[in-house]
Amino acid sequence: MTLTAPLVMLLAAVPAAVSAPAGPAPVSPRQVELHRSATYNMRYKWERWQHGVFPLARQAEILALQEVPDSLPPDTEPADGRHVGALTPMPNGFTVERYRWVNCRPPNPQSPCIIYRIVTQRRNRSIAIVVNQPDDDVVAVNVVPPQAPEDDAKPALGIQLSDGTWFYSVHARNRVGVRQDNDAPDLVAAIDRVAGAHWAVLGDFNRTPDSWERRQLAPGIGINRTDLATYPVPAPRSELDYMVYRGLSSLAAYSAHRLTYVDGSDHYPVGFWYSPNGNVEYPCDPGDAQLRAARARCAPKTAIVSMGDSYISGEAGRWAGNANTTPAGTDWGTDRAATNCVNETRCQTDLDRVYGLTSYAEGGNRCDRSDTAPILAASYPFSEWRHFNLACSGATTDEISRPFSEKGQPAQIDQLKAVASAYRVAEIVVSIGGNDLGFEDIISSCARDFLLSPPFYSHYCKKGWGDQSTELDTVGNKVTRSLKDIQESMSEAGYAPWEYRLVVQNYPQPLPPGNAYRYPETNAARYGKGGCPFFDADTDWARDTIVTGMTRELQQAAERVGATFLDVQDALAGHELCNKNAQQATSANTAAQPLNSQSAEWVRWVSYLKFQSALWSSQGAKQEAIHPNFFGQLALGGCLTELGTRPASGFYSSWVCTNDGLHGIDGMQVHRA
Repeated sequence: MTLTAPLVMLLAAVPAAVSAPAGPAPVSPRQVELHRSATYNMRYKWERWQHGVFPLARQAEILALQEVPDSLPPDTEPADGRHVGALTPMPNGFTVERYRWVNCRPPNPQSPCIIYRIVTQRRNRSIAIVVNQPDDDVVAVNVVPPQAPEDDAKPALGIQLSDGTWFYSVHARNRVGVRQDNDAPDLVAAIDRVAGAHWAVLGDFNRTPDSWERRQLAPGIGINRTDLATYPVPAPRSELDYMVYRGLSSLAAYSAHRLTYVDGSDHYPVGFWYSPNGNVEYPCDPGDAQLRAARARCAPKTAIVSMGDSYISGEAGRWAGNANTTPAGTDWGTDRAATNCVNETRCQTDLDRVYGLTSYAEGGNRCDRSDTAPILAASYPFSEWRHFNLACSGATTDEISRPFSEKGQPAQIDQLKAVASAYRVAEIVVSIGGNDLGFEDIISSCARDFLLSPPFYSHYCKKGWGDQSTELDTVGNKVTRSLKDIQESMSEAGYAPWEYRLVVQNYPQPLPPGNAYRYPETNAARYGKGGCPFFDADTDWARDTIVTGMTRELQQAAERVGATFLDVQDALAGHELCNKNAQQATSANTAAQPLNSQSAEWVRWVSYLKFQSALWSSQGAKQEAIHPNFFGQLALGGCLTELGTRPASGFYSSWVCTNDGLHGIDGMQVHRA
């Protein structure tokens, strides 16, 4: 494979007075394709400056960035350029910031990278471009304002090079409907009106290349694409990051390349440069000659994977405890989706901060894979380990081996195969079966009976459900079949049974024992204050019959297939919803001074009155209720961390995870059953 040598970096920046941007340079042919460029969605993590942007800056003159964190690298400093000042106010109210990245010097030790950035109205959602050239070649900057009225619409940042070429970085709104409608076409049209005959727009268009209609692309505008999925996990299978351009003379030679050697974000970067072989996927750094000469040394990175339903996908990860207050602002520091706060009671809500594109917001698929899901919260000894969350809220054992058409998800084993082919999967954690049993229906009926029971008479839901022995036995058989399907999929992917560990995780108890409730058995107290509308008798029945019964069935399923069983039934003990040893947040808590994990409840409360779906007094979504919240998920992630330090035997083994009752989420302990 013939590749261009690594580019020479910028010369040392020379201080210059702030000046107006230079006018358009003379136009010469083929400007866009003379430049190596790339795009990368940072997913607002500061550490990706070092682990993502830095290696990409070795390969691209122009690197378009989206979801840029508010914090820049510590070795950046505002700096004037020859043509563009450290601060360039734009007529539309935006200001373009220019920074020298002092220690970003590959491969030329004399020259740093230059970062151009605009701060958007949402925290950690800035747009930026990193320039790496042998001279200060940016002669002008521009900002195209948002092209949609919604709060989450973002501007586009552009830089003009001395040869007349414009490069823009964009991040379009989430797509809506089968037509994938969003503001991407309007952003491109606005850029086309001001950028002349040679320009490229790179970024996260949040719609597939095939979704663009002919009327949305003016004559002469084209799309440069990889035809590969944007996400490391094929759910969604969409290609969302690519280039829209005007002025390319030969698309066949100037190709798009998925850069899988940088994989810290939920988006793979995409590079654009000449390649005699057309579109190429780079599992290794294309600037590393040794790796190009010996591809065998580019070993797949190790990965751990979670599969199953909402209890492992991260449902309710939005909430760091419960707060008996109106749904406004930070909800006393518990709402992790609160952003752009004027004060504690006036904030915007951005579910993408917690659930990404899988949220229950418009355009999300409602899998609700949170940023603190147990598999993501687990800490393993090697930084190169990748953590993949394939679980989806609402999944049953059917969705392990079949598509989840309601949510546009491929079968979870198909997603697993994709991960297993690109990475060395070392551990698969499965939590499934609760929806097969109808856990949500059971909880709902128990809450309804509590709320509707007349005074002086308790209508217990347990009388209508019985011991569920037949249903539990059926679930156990279904889980066994799903585990065998997972093992068969790994075998088809070329894995021997001893090359990975299959972990079956049961369900934690979400409610305390009946005698450990913090509130008396009254509607006003137990529901009105605590959000836990359940009778003591029904609670004990649910704990002893439903959750313990599921534990028994999952343990037996693990034993049948020779998997590891991780019992987390008592992992949240003392922190269950309304447990007398835990507490809610109060008005003394804020986003800056939140409730600590040792004091907090680790389970999301029931915030909806009598199961209506949109009351003014309700926080979040109904589907988040009775799930491990932010703290609960970190605790379960701690269980996986501790299990990861225990040897994998390759045969059935059983482990128990509990908390020490003293150190909150930092006190998780695992021991043999």
